[in-house]
Order: sequence, then structure tokens, then C-alpha cells
Amino acid sequence: MDTSLWYEYYQGVVYPLDLCSPPAIGQQPKSVASLTTLCSRYIIQDSTMTAQAINYIPKELCIVLMQEALICNKDRAVDVLLSHWPFETLSLQKLVPNVFTSVRPLYDMLYLSEVTRQCLRYTTCLAHTFLECVKNKTPTKLRYLDMSGFPTPEVILYYLATHCMLSYNEARQNVMVNMYNKAVQLLPQPVPDRLMMADQFLPDTSILVKLDAFVAADQTLTELSKALKVSGFTDSKLCMCLQKLDATCLGEPKLNILLGQINPQYLTGIRLKYNSINCESFCNLAPTLEKFTNLCALDLSCNSITVYQSDSTTEVLGKTLSSLPNLSRLDLSSNRLKYKLRQLISGTQQPLQHLRLAGCGLTESDIRYLSTSHHTKALQHIDLGGNTLTLCCGSLGRLLEEVKSTLLVLELEDSKLDDGGILRLLPYISLLHSILYLNLSQNSLVSSVCLQLSKTLSSLVDLKALKISYCSDFYGTEDEEEFNRIKQMFVNQFLVILNKLSETHVVMTDLESI
Repeated sequence: MDTSLWYEYYQGVVYPLDLCSPPAIGQQPKSVASLTTLCSRYIIQDSTMTAQAINYIPKELCIVLMQEALICNKDRAVDVLLSHWPFETLSLQKLVPNVFTSVRPLYDMLYLSEVTRQCLRYTTCLAHTFLECVKNKTPTKLRYLDMSGFPTPEVILYYLATHCMLSYNEARQNVMVNMYNKAVQLLPQPVPDRLMMADQFLPDTSILVKLDAFVAADQTLTELSKALKVSGFTDSKLCMCLQKLDATCLGEPKLNILLGQINPQYLTGIRLKYNSINCESFCNLAPTLEKFTNLCALDLSCNSITVYQSDSTTEVLGKTLSSLPNLSRLDLSSNRLKYKLRQLISGTQQPLQHLRLAGCGLTESDIRYLSTSHHTKALQHIDLGGNTLTLCCGSLGRLLEEVKSTLLVLELEDSKLDDGGILRLLPYISLLHSILYLNLSQNSLVSSVCLQLSKTLSSLVDLKALKISYCSDFYGTEDEEEFNRIKQMFVNQFLVILNKLSETHVVMTDLESI
């Protein structure tokens, strides 16, 4: 599996970004660490010292030690702490901060890959170490491990699923062993040598692991489906529970099998990207999706749901979305939806906060509907990139006016906006006083219009980042040195105007269409 798929995690709807927090990795706000934190950082540097300390400190301080061990990636200290964990529960979200904070993951792929790897370190270390503790019969009291909110690597998911099945099979085997031993003891002449010994892997009490799953391989799909099924049995000792599911490159039949084994009570996010779901296969999948009434986020992007060609599919998709009472985050990007947006999302029971419709072939009537819909009361993130919005500037302006008090992220990348379109939108963009991130890249604009844009954006004091392409009139020269000099001069001029009132990070990209 291409690891780049992992780096898209927090660009989608399933994992909401904490937009108002500072970046979790890199430059941190200056603060003075407490004495407890400083002592914990010193202790977890050595696993032997950690093992000695937990025999003398109050059990409440084990939480601080675990926090520092996870953040500092001290796997041996985590091993020691889990082996002697004094509580029945451990929640990763309460131990470490959300590493996907601020708008930086939306434009910085290197940063996004770095924080994603940090997430994977957390879940990999905890899951593997906890299972080893169970197998080795360590004195840990931990019975509920909650790793939700952080993606779990597929290899660790497979490892957990196989051990879940192993524990269930051993439980059945032990039942048969006990029945056999009772039968032997009832013989007229009992033979002690014929007694069988039961396996010792099983924990004494039930254990539950709650996590977010990423599935792309058939082998993982098979083991996870079996593990989820046996987790619903009352006599299972090691159980799994999913809060979010990312299933990729599987196809509708396999998705239906997997979703059929998941407890709908706990699942809050589903991402079904790159599954070649067409109109027919979505209609087959819809009844399964409708049972997840606690679903808050649904990602159906990068499939082949061409609803504008099928009224029946439009009706089924609209009915599915309206049947999810908690749905607030939706991604339908790269599905052909033109003329059908009203039928699809007008029936949602609450207004959407996050809506991605990139590359959907939207028309002016779709944008006009969106500007008058009930979603304008709550929209915080809108992605309309990849649509031809040249003739939609009037409706798009009205949409921006309606969402001016709530909108935090606006993405209009490669939306065919020309100089005239941007000039028409400038008065509406100036109203977005809460905007944190604006993406206007891959739209062909001349330098004079870009400078006018910078003047408008300079009044938006909360704007943290802007992504825009170099001006189209720069590409007339064939001299590379002259071209780079012109670009640098423009960037300096642009930044001087833009950052009069605030510090906005600007990402400049080359125009791919030139």
C-alpha cells in the first residue's frame, strides 16, 4: 500500500482539523513546564528507572509518565508502564494532544506526513505492547484501550484481528478440553494421564480495544471481518470496536461484507475513497450505510457515482444522506453531480459544517442552490475546486456573503476563475473576517489583479495561509533567471501589501496550465 494514502487522512472529512490550535509539531508556543512534567521526562528516559519509579509513586502520576513516554517516543518506558498500568482504562486522546491542528496540513505535505507518522507511532506502540502484556500475563489492570482519533496502521490492524480470532478459537478449544476432562473423570477407572491442558493465552476477563481502522488489503479485510463478528459474541475475551473506518481499493461487494460486521452504535466516520463505486453498486451499498445512524462524517469521493445520468441513484443517495441524523461532514468530490446538488443534500437533517465538492461538474444552478440552502448557517469548510465557476461568480458571491460569519476554509483551486471573476468576488471575499485558509491556486490571473487581491486580503486579520499561483503574465519570458527574478520581485511586493495587518503564510505554485 502506498504510504502517501496515509498523508491524506486529515485533508478529508472523517478527521476534523482543529483549526484554531497552533501547529502540534514544529514551532510551539512558549510555556513553562511543570515540575511534575520535568521529572516525568527525566524518568522515562530510562526504562529501568521507570520500572523502579512506578513502585513508589501514586498511581495518578503514571498518567503523566505515559503522556511523556508517548510524546517522546520512549517505547520501552511505554512497555513498562502498560505492564503495570494501575487503571482499567487508557484513552490515547486524553494522553496526547491532537497532532492535526491548525490549517497547515491543508497546504504543507511534508508537515502532514510528519504528523501522520507521529499518529502511527502512538497506535503502533500501544497496540503491540498491550497485546504482548496480555500474552505474557503481566500484572496490568488495563481492560479497555481506546486508540480512536488516531489512524492505526494496517499491519497492526491485522495483528489485532488475528489475535482476536486466536483468543476466540482458544476459548472454544478450552470449552471442548474441559468437556473432555469431565468425561475422562466419569470413566469407571479414571486415567489422570489422559487429562488435557487448556491454553493459557486468554485473559481472565474481557478486553476491548477501540480504534480507527484503515483497510486496503483482502487479507486484512478477511481477518477484520471475522474479528468484528466474534467481538459481538458474549463469550469473547478479546474484542475490537471501530469508531472510524477507511476502506480503500476494495469494491462494493467486499465493503458490504465488512460494513455488515461493524456495530453501528459506535461508528462515527466512514471513508470509502477509491472503491470504483458506480450508480448500481452504490444502490446496493445504500441499505447498509443507512443503519449507521450515529455517522457524523461520510467520504464517498473519487468514485464513479454519476448521478446526473441516473434519477434513481439521485433518489437513493439523497435518501441515504437524509437518513443519517448526525451527518455534518460530507465529501462527494470527483463524482459527477451537476444539476443534482439540491436533490442530494437538501434533505439532510442538520446543516453541514464541512462540504467538499471538488471536481463534481457543478453548474450555476448548483451554486445558486447552495447559496440559499440551510447549510449556509453552519458551513465552515467549502471545497469547490476543479469545477468550472467562470459563469457562477454571481451565485458564488452570494454564497460567500451568506457564510461570512462561519466560514474558516475556502478552496477554489483550478476553478477556472479569470481576472474578471476574481474582481467580481473581491467585495465578497472582503466580508470573510473569520477565514483562516484560502486556496485560489491554478487560476490564471495577471499581476495587477493579484495585487488588488492582496489589498483585499490584508484586511482579513485572521487569515493564516493563502495558496495562490504565480501570475500568468510572468510566463512570457524564456530567460529562466529573468523569470525567477520577476517572480521574486512580485512575491516581495505581494507580501508587503498582504501582511500590513497580520502575518499570513503564502504558498506560491506554478501554473500547470501554462
